[in-house]
Amino acid sequence: MFSSKKVVQTLSELFLQYGIEDIVISPGSRNAPLSIHFFNHKKFTTHVVVDERSAGFVALGMSQKTRKPTVLCCTSGSASVNYYPAIVEAFYQNIPLIVLTADRPANYVDIFDGQTIRQKNVFQNHSYGNYELSEEDSAKNLDTIQKALETSILKSGPVHINIPFSEPLYNVVEKIQVSIEKQKIPQRIYPEIDFDALHTIWNNSQKVMILVGMQPLNNPLQEELEKISQLNQVIILTESTSNLNHINFIQHIDSIIFNFDEDKIKEFSPDLLITVGQNIVSKKIKTFLREAKPKNHWHVDEFWHPNTYFCLTEKIQQQPTAFFSKFNEHLKNIDSNYKNLWLDLEQKRKKMHHEFIENVPFSDLKVFSILESKIPHHFVLHFANSSPIRYAQLFDFNENKEVFSNRGASGIDGSSSTAVGYAIKSNKQTTLITGDLSFFYDSNALWNKEIPSNFRIILINNGGGNIFKIIPGPDTSNALESCFEAKHTYTAKHLAQHFNFEYYTASNSQELCQELDTFFKDSQNPKILEVDTKLQENSEILRKYMRSFRY
Repeated sequence: MFSSKKVVQTLSELFLQYGIEDIVISPGSRNAPLSIHFFNHKKFTTHVVVDERSAGFVALGMSQKTRKPTVLCCTSGSASVNYYPAIVEAFYQNIPLIVLTADRPANYVDIFDGQTIRQKNVFQNHSYGNYELSEEDSAKNLDTIQKALETSILKSGPVHINIPFSEPLYNVVEKIQVSIEKQKIPQRIYPEIDFDALHTIWNNSQKVMILVGMQPLNNPLQEELEKISQLNQVIILTESTSNLNHINFIQHIDSIIFNFDEDKIKEFSPDLLITVGQNIVSKKIKTFLREAKPKNHWHVDEFWHPNTYFCLTEKIQQQPTAFFSKFNEHLKNIDSNYKNLWLDLEQKRKKMHHEFIENVPFSDLKVFSILESKIPHHFVLHFANSSPIRYAQLFDFNENKEVFSNRGASGIDGSSSTAVGYAIKSNKQTTLITGDLSFFYDSNALWNKEIPSNFRIILINNGGGNIFKIIPGPDTSNALESCFEAKHTYTAKHLAQHFNFEYYTASNSQELCQELDTFFKDSQNPKILEVDTKLQENSEILRKYMRSFRY
């Protein structure tokens, strides 16, 4: 049985032609035509998530995995704006989403009718397209839907389609009554690149830095960057979310450049900076490069070209692998010690790192060092904001693993739901490493019957937002514990029982190692391992760790 509304039938038939199959639905009445239709259509997979905020991030996680648009579908009113945090994150991560919001007819807006708000264009500041359909105009609907889908695919981001529905909402028909011609999915077209001009700049640069931000696993790009990394004048800096790993790549940026003075900044600063990918976690590298002021900065990306370091000179709109594949054909290796300068310092700092970690007491820092050695290869890791993803940069988590984190807007609000969405679409074991505030904030992520049994959560519970003891400022306030840190005594035990998760605890290094030896083994239910570090001086230990790096 299908919805009798032609606009819904047209929408679904175009979805199929564009390869869109996953529909995340939150229950409601005004979106009944969409829910009924997609649920009964055998070519779609529907996922019911009651909490719209969680649903938005679940869809984001699905699209992180599939790299295809996932559809969100909700009723009218405040339900729609609960999608906003996920839409913002998708916008800055370039994750494709199709957001369907059911609405009352236009003449019901602002007359105090139930569940009716100003929905049209409500996401316009953080979406790539905003559209509204009509129940009457089939030809116009067809063009509008095509434009929306093509925009989401070509821009790789969220688009919003608002659909006013008049009653009746629940009428059905036995057969789909619309027929649509075969559509051709458009391909991205990139502007021409003046490679000769770029090579001239390259060949006149004694010091070249390539900085790679957040991006999915990309083996072809890894191969191209490995070739470049052999050159004397080139150093490549990455983070765990770059999903790159090589002996010539430096990935522990903060520990390398910590306490650089003016002379060190001048010595290590590049002539040419090439950035790839999206957001960088390290605030220190942003400060370093803003002070260094490289003469040339190119950003290579299909979509975004932000002036993050206030020195952008070239916006290279191209798929990075394709760009470097062609660019590498004519590179010269020049007489320079720039690469060795960085690699020598890295070796010294690595030695300091291991000496400190070997003797560090049980703490958040120690927990991450244990996780680095205990999490099996070929897993997918999702790091929550805010402390977990920062700690992750100090260790080698992306060696034979895929790493994700919501660093588009960098909020804590949907980290768990995103990991759940990814796990639903992945055949690899997915593990979320989260702090307590992020976990409890998004606890409705566990209210999802599709969570696979091999899904794992490692919850590091230090009793509050410990990040506010680390960053400068809040720790000087008399409101630290109440307004910033949000100190608490909660555990995840009862949530785990309520949502049928197996539950384990550890409060010292020995217990943690023992639990991790069996934690990732097969089970009938997903698992939570709660690591209690509430009594530890986590922030002071981290400060001592960073101060241990000296010239």
